[in-house]
Amino acid sequence: MAENLYLLLNAALLVCAGISVVFWARLLPAIFRQGVRGFADKWLPVKRRECPFWGVAEIFVMFGAMVVSGQLLLLLAQQKGWYKFPEPGASLADQTPETLLVVLVISALANCISIALILLWMWNIDRGNIGKFGLSLNPLMIGLGAKAAVTLLPPVLAVAALVNLLVLEYEHEVLDVLQQLGTPRVFAVLFFGTAIVTPIAEEILFRGLIQGWLQRLADRVVGQVEPIESDLVDGQLAIDEEKAPLSSKNADRCNSKAEVTGAMGSWEPVSYWPIFAASILFASMHMGQGAAPVPLFLLSLGLGYLYRQTGSLIPCIVVHMILNGMTLLAAMLQ
Repeated sequence: MAENLYLLLNAALLVCAGISVVFWARLLPAIFRQGVRGFADKWLPVKRRECPFWGVAEIFVMFGAMVVSGQLLLLLAQQKGWYKFPEPGASLADQTPETLLVVLVISALANCISIALILLWMWNIDRGNIGKFGLSLNPLMIGLGAKAAVTLLPPVLAVAALVNLLVLEYEHEVLDVLQQLGTPRVFAVLFFGTAIVTPIAEEILFRGLIQGWLQRLADRVVGQVEPIESDLVDGQLAIDEEKAPLSSKNADRCNSKAEVTGAMGSWEPVSYWPIFAASILFASMHMGQGAAPVPLFLLSLGLGYLYRQTGSLIPCIVVHMILNGMTLLAAMLQ
């Protein structure tokens, strides 16, 4: 049964790889003709939305919740006799599979706590902030995520296979635990933590909070795209900007428009460098997993582009879930 499922999974990957090759072969001429940025601007048109309202405080709330809750849960596990803190200088690779499983379960619980806390933080500020942040469930965004997975994941997996062969083999404690404790119960626990909770937590942190905050900072410098409004509103905005101090014109540009128009969705991103900055951070957080940062950086660029253009985290989460779930399933079936 496992062999048949493994063959079916490989067949599905081959089909997706073929679709991805045809897709990119058709797009390359347009990319060369229009340039990367020109093509990116037109291929998936950016969706107007509200200017990001979050900043460093929200990043520290979520990341701090991950760290603090994780440490508290480890202390609780130690008191119960389920976990023993390693000696100084010891690595996770030196831990037993049972201990690693406890660490992975605690990591998933810490991610759940951090997700709940940051969403509660935003919801408490304003009841509509969850939707503004990009977490509104939308069938179109789910479908876009599925399409993006078919086109993005085969090249990423090909790069991963190449760097594993030429540079350094991919390593992850989840795969180590699965290989040594490969029971259905262990697989279900790891699947929930790795293929469901982790993608949600990482996309909220890196794509939503970090990239969104950097996008707001970047566009304060570059300038803000004008919303489509009436001449009366545009004239009022111009008068207000003339009266404002020069130092505050760019910084308050997004907020002033929202106050004058009273409308939602008047902002759209301009800069692209926040995608690269967030991707570097995302890849750096996976150091110690062999050559994984290389393909994960490329994956993050694609996910960052999806979030920049749509303002939704849903397609990014869908792609991330498919990648992690497929990797776990392949390791379990081998």
